[in-house]
Amino acid sequence: MKTRMRSILERVISYGLIVAALIGFMYFQGSVDKNQKAALAKKANDLAQLKARIEEGQKQFAERQKQIEGIMKTVQARQAELESFERRLGKTANYTQFIDQVQRKAQNFGIAILNFQCSRPAPVPNAPPTYLEFGFTMNVTGAYEQMKHFLWELENSMGRLTKVANLVIKPPICDKEGKMNLTLTLKTYFIQ
Repeated sequence: MKTRMRSILERVISYGLIVAALIGFMYFQGSVDKNQKAALAKKANDLAQLKARIEEGQKQFAERQKQIEGIMKTVQARQAELESFERRLGKTANYTQFIDQVQRKAQNFGIAILNFQCSRPAPVPNAPPTYLEFGFTMNVTGAYEQMKHFLWELENSMGRLTKVANLVIKPPICDKEGKMNLTLTLKTYFIQ
């Protein structure tokens, strides 16, 4: 009887342990499932946020690309303007052509160039080192109307940037023939 009792008790304990193990396993499995489901839900939420951020990043990237394209077009336009400007300036070797142009303009307006003096091309302050300034000083005589047109032509129709840097009217303002005497300094620019 003791053996039978013992056998029953062992079975009850064994089945009890099996049931306890099954309950423990089910509890553990449920807890792990719950944690894994929560972790998966969090990962799914993180993934959705990352996808949203990727889409937003792609939109911003596309906008930046458009901005870069716009900037590049602006840079290319400015580069073309600069190249056009530098072509108009010409090389320093062409400064004798500039002197010739001034003399021809003076002849066209009946202005006499009494004498002239040229300065060597020198670097322009606050400009790239390849830009050189050329000064051309001359004493001229001519009628007021012709002088006015001559000065306008020098600054506006030489096909290059030319400015009257200094203008001195020598007394008397007009002589008996109605002519003025001026000392005129022109400046223009070249590329080295």
